[in-house]
Amino acid sequence: MLITFTSLRGSPGASATTLALTWAWPRHAVAAECDPSGGQALAVFDPDGSLGHRGMFEAMLAARTMPLPQALWRQAITLPDGTGRHFLLPGPQTTRIAESLQWQRLALAFRTWESVDVLADCGRLRSRGMPHAVLGNADLTVLVVRNDRHSLRAVSSSVDLIREEIGLLGTADDGLAVVVAATPAGFPLKEVERQFAKLGLPVVGEMPWDPSSATQFTDTFRPGKRFETSSLLETSRKLGFEIGKRAFSRSRRLRGRAITEQAPARQERPRRELVRRPPSPSIPRPAASAGEGDRHVG
Repeated sequence: MLITFTSLRGSPGASATTLALTWAWPRHAVAAECDPSGGQALAVFDPDGSLGHRGMFEAMLAARTMPLPQALWRQAITLPDGTGRHFLLPGPQTTRIAESLQWQRLALAFRTWESVDVLADCGRLRSRGMPHAVLGNADLTVLVVRNDRHSLRAVSSSVDLIREEIGLLGTADDGLAVVVAATPAGFPLKEVERQFAKLGLPVVGEMPWDPSSATQFTDTFRPGKRFETSSLLETSRKLGFEIGKRAFSRSRRLRGRAITEQAPARQERPRRELVRRPPSPSIPRPAASAGEGDRHVG
């Protein structure tokens, strides 16, 4: 599945939300930095630069001699959560590099990883170099909204524009959901849910106000003993199931609709035959690196 995360101006939090959810995701997952303003996550987990230059730009250069999905895996690093199931794919470092990337090719490559979910941080809507092709190919887009008057009002006044930007056809398309980023003086979640329901925007849940834990994903990763049991990660585990369920449901529905539209009007009854089920797709495994116990995908 491909799930994208974005926000409006004045409503930051998409990057930390994407990484927190990837960290706690119930399946194999990759946090893909598609933010055109420049990726920062590699510096968070590799502050001394021992892993060198990595990212989507390097993958597209390598794709001249190998398939793009394989080239992307070679650029990913394993997140240090101890599971070996969650990865980071660093993004472009500058807006100019972001504008040079072939986002449609990247989006299609993400969708080839059937056994791995891609959680793509697409940055803020309407920013220069926005990866519209990634948003347009998503099974679900999650809009991260700060729980304050200015941010909530901005969403309410621009719902149609938001849907247009991410490629949805109308209010009947359920490809957009909201995650609220809590603030110390925010509104009750029930009230936010009620207001957004009038706009046809389902609220999946609320990320807690947990600055010390969020800093681990936005500054330098130096977790304390209580990091794994923090409110941020506990909430991320619950939200991960809900977001994944919504994305999977929409993906199946769209796939079924496409098959129905392409099917002939009249079909013969299929003959019963013994068909051997094809093997499950292999899950990429990280290869050991020469760094300080870190691993990267080979």
